[in-house]
Amino acid sequence: MMTGQIKPRVRGQKKKLERQLQADDIIPYLESVGAYVEKIHVGTFQKKGVPDVRCCYLGRYIAFELKIAADVKEADIQNYRIRKIIQAGGIAKRVSSLEEVEEVLHEVSRVQSASQSE
Repeated sequence: MMTGQIKPRVRGQKKKLERQLQADDIIPYLESVGAYVEKIHVGTFQKKGVPDVRCCYLGRYIAFELKIAADVKEADIQNYRIRKIIQAGGIAKRVSSLEEVEEVLHEVSRVQSASQSE
């Protein structure tokens, strides 16, 4: 391939990267900090639009929708599920990196510590 040429995108490449981020980084990190983690496997009997990773951390329900590419938007059903989780008192976020997951957990820890010291 010559310098300056754009490498063609392989069909399904984005999903593979999201799966790798989940399996190699996010799920092991969540488990390492003591979170209970559920990875969603899409299938016939699974509700559509459910966030990719769900966990319970310090008593809080947290759901992460992984989107690697910035230009990829959630489907309407995914936005609906995220809104329902937030309305029910949970935390639901679109994330594209382990660092964003860490930020969410740090904020949950900070709020938990502040509420215990009151």
